Amino acid sequence: MNRRTALKNCLVFTAGAALIPSCLQQNNKSSISLKNISLTGGQEKLMAAFSETLIPTTDTPGAKEVGAYEFALMMVDDCYSPEEQEKFMEGMVKFDEEARKKYDKSFADLSPAQRTEWLSVLDGNKKDKQSEAVFFYNSARSLTLQAFTGSQYYLTKVHVYEMAPGRYHGCVPVKTAKA
Repeated sequence: MNRRTALKNCLVFTAGAALIPSCLQQNNKSSISLKNISLTGGQEKLMAAFSETLIPTTDTPGAKEVGAYEFALMMVDDCYSPEEQEKFMEGMVKFDEEARKKYDKSFADLSPAQRTEWLSVLDGNKKDKQSEAVFFYNSARSLTLQAFTGSQYYLTKVHVYEMAPGRYHGCVPVKTAKA
């Protein structure tokens, strides 16, 4: 065997070995990297569906499009205590399990009408503070609304934010001015 063929074969083998991991990438892996909680792709999809159900896309962007679910997950990861993080993640699993029991599908795979119906059922059970699914619902709902109302789109297009309000809006119209 000559040296050129050996080097060429070695180069092809090395390039192939470098490309194989990217080809075998798991679809069940989350696109968000979090430090304290581990999240699967299915759980990320569930959070995206949850935020889209709360504030759906119409002629304006919805909560999913402004990244509200990513904000909610980052807040849980950064600001919740380890016990609350565990309770949130257990609540997410319980929330999806209960949706599966009722509809035979994951929450993310339900139709928008079924999602809305399921959220209204949990909204009616707000008094049941012990339920992990209700804890997840309350926490995720609060964080999603906070993210949407703090988004750039909301503060520039819906509720225009004035950094330092300085305009004078008098209560009496001035019709003529006499000097």
